Amino acid sequence: MRGQSKTEAKQTIGKADRGKFPKFMTNELRSQEFPVHAMSGDTEFNLFLSIWAPTVVGGLFAFLFGACAGSFLNVLVWRLPTGQSVVTPPSRCPRCGHQLRWHENLPIVGWLLLRGRCSACRVRISPQYPLVELLVACLFLAAFLAFYAPLDRGAASPFHDAASPWWHLQGFARSWPAFIVVVIAISGLVAMTIVDAKTMLIPVEIPTVVTIVAFVGWLVQGFLPESRSLREFVPIPVASWTVTFGAVGMMLGLGVSRWLVATRRLRPSFVDWADHVKEGDDGSAYPHARREMLVELAFIVPGVAGAGVACVLAGLLGFTSQETVCQPMTLLGGSMLGWIVGGGLVWAVRILGSLGFGREAMGLGDVHLQAAVGAAFGWKVALLAFFVAVFIAIAWVVLSLVFRRFSTFFQREMPFGPHLAVAAILFVVARPLVVWGVDQFARTIDSVVTSTGIAPTVDGVGGGEFDSKNPRRLPPAQLAEPSDRR
Repeated sequence: MRGQSKTEAKQTIGKADRGKFPKFMTNELRSQEFPVHAMSGDTEFNLFLSIWAPTVVGGLFAFLFGACAGSFLNVLVWRLPTGQSVVTPPSRCPRCGHQLRWHENLPIVGWLLLRGRCSACRVRISPQYPLVELLVACLFLAAFLAFYAPLDRGAASPFHDAASPWWHLQGFARSWPAFIVVVIAISGLVAMTIVDAKTMLIPVEIPTVVTIVAFVGWLVQGFLPESRSLREFVPIPVASWTVTFGAVGMMLGLGVSRWLVATRRLRPSFVDWADHVKEGDDGSAYPHARREMLVELAFIVPGVAGAGVACVLAGLLGFTSQETVCQPMTLLGGSMLGWIVGGGLVWAVRILGSLGFGREAMGLGDVHLQAAVGAAFGWKVALLAFFVAVFIAIAWVVLSLVFRRFSTFFQREMPFGPHLAVAAILFVVARPLVVWGVDQFARTIDSVVTSTGIAPTVDGVGGGEFDSKNPRRLPPAQLAEPSDRR
């Protein structure tokens, strides 16, 4: 191939070796220059190892780290609702007080070694412990593979929408703060699901930790090197100067509201709940739900005022909405905006539902949960996860009606918080399936609306031709694409 240009040489190689590349290679790797001769079995295996070895090692670490995180979550969901310390004392048998030895405390393996019983008093140990550890380990592994595995991510591949291309193009070394945000958020969502399902309450400490980690993690991520061409693929939506100013202003305003409550200048809502509702009741007997929503609206006022003042200040200082902030503030502003949108959405449903029905519609724990989801994954995922959670709740109701006669597990009333948490986790570890489901639902609804004559038929929906006078309606799942900067 002497005398040929680089492009001509690549074309010659492609014609000579077409079909000789290993099937496990991605399209990007197949497009690179390789020797003309066919690869031997050993060469193909060595190439496989060189490509997948970092992923295997990293995936193993993610699995083990997830198992350890699951072990800590078992302590968290047991002690936090009862007001115990999650640090001391060390893990022990709740019946005889026997302190677990190091090998008995190993995630998953420890329960198997003990055969599900305490080594001292032989009392049965719940299988919840190894199951939670295995679940979190698998979720960590699934997130790592979705982000960094050298999979074929072409348009025709089932892994096309597995994650934003930002993750595997950045690599773990330049995206580890963002990955820590994701796995901590997953851990918090699992913990909130278990606690809420058991106690109908969400300890505010869990979403608060997830939110703080998200703010710090995305801020640190902004200081790591990144190609400018990748900035439109950042996993959370970017924020302009005006949006960042507004988000910071609202956070400061809500901080003022918290100070007013702490100093008793503004009372918290539902302070007389225990006077009207007995322990274990569903709260329908509480007569002042509408009045308490006015108290919560008063709590929001300083936040809204702070956002307005901050936006005006941004304009006076010359920071217009068309300008993009530096990358650390872009990511921090996007995380704060997600916190506001996620929490604000559920809070709006809570207030409107309580005013309409005269009883508490959703708990404040759900507000904190969805706010943490927005802080970790961005406001678009927070909105779409709320939408998907409705269908997960419907599926739970159907399953409960079918299986409640066979298992007491399906006889319990399930709050909405676990459905929100499951929806958010699915957007991380099973994004292609969720996106496909949302798109199919949107196309079905759009076809029904079009067939009834309520809306015109447009390109790609209902089989009609493209009409330049009518803008093309995008499926809702495409709102989660990070390239959309709206």
